[in-house]
Amino acid sequence: MIRKLATTAAVLATSAVAAVTVMAPPASASTAGAEWYGTVHVTLNTSTSYGGWIDGNGPDSYRFWIQCSNGSEYRGVTRWAGDRRGSFAYCPSGTSGVSRGWDLLPA
Repeated sequence: MIRKLATTAAVLATSAVAAVTVMAPPASASTAGAEWYGTVHVTLNTSTSYGGWIDGNGPDSYRFWIQCSNGSEYRGVTRWAGDRRGSFAYCPSGTSGVSRGWDLLPA
C-alpha cells in the first residue's frame, strides 16, 4: 500500500476539483499485474468529507480516507484504478476532518 496525504492546497480547495498526477513505484519481479496510477480527481472536499477517483488500470486499486477530530480514520470503498464511481470518506456528525488523502493498493 502506498499512502498519499492530501496537500494543504488540495484540502483548502473545497469548491474546486483538484487533480494530481501519481505514479506508483515500478513493479517488483514478484508482483503480478500493472502498477500504474494516473491523475487523482478530487470531487468532494469539505470539512467533513473527502473523495474522488483515480485514473489507472485494474486490478490495481485505490481508496480515499479522512482522519476525523474524534481520532478515528474513516475509509471509502476500495475501487479498481480507473473506476470513476469513486471512493468517498465521511466524518460522523459533530466531528471534522483533520487530515485526508488516498491509498494506492497495487494488485
